[in-house]
Amino acid sequence: GYFIKGKFDQFQRNLPFSAFVGAFRDLMGQLLSETDAKVEQWKLEILAALGDSAQAIVEVIPELEKIIGEQPSIPEVSGLAAQNRFNLLFEKFIQIFTTKEHPLVIFLDDLQWADSASLKLIQLLMSDIDKCYLLLIGAYRDNEVYPTHPLMLTLGDIQKTEAKVNTITLAPLAQADVNCLV
Repeated sequence: GYFIKGKFDQFQRNLPFSAFVGAFRDLMGQLLSETDAKVEQWKLEILAALGDSAQAIVEVIPELEKIIGEQPSIPEVSGLAAQNRFNLLFEKFIQIFTTKEHPLVIFLDDLQWADSASLKLIQLLMSDIDKCYLLLIGAYRDNEVYPTHPLMLTLGDIQKTEAKVNTITLAPLAQADVNCLV
């Protein structure tokens, strides 16, 4: 399987999908470290899934071009159409890496700073109950979110579907635990 990680940044909230982009740039590096035959297999699978629209993903994850080569440009669309196209393509892109042979774990840190586009993508990915072999782990500072925070609303919407959501609250380490660690 593959484990990738991304982190939202407090000062880059205006960059949509920043944690996803970081995570998948890391994944492209992992794929490029595999054998030439395996990289060629990935290339064929990615091109089959994304078709003529692969450039939309390459624009966000430039390292992908090292695997699939230069792609033809795609027609420009704006607003909601652009976001819907990207979400659909990104979902197809993620599905390539979520199979029984190689499940995918995505860890996203500092979700309290996630942009709205990323939250919509998380909701889209987690609300599809037919999706197997994808584990999304998110971490956030519960002291920085409130019941009407966009993250909490998104988690509430995900829980309304049949998606499984587990919450683990971490408490500070006790002095005895710190002493044992030291």
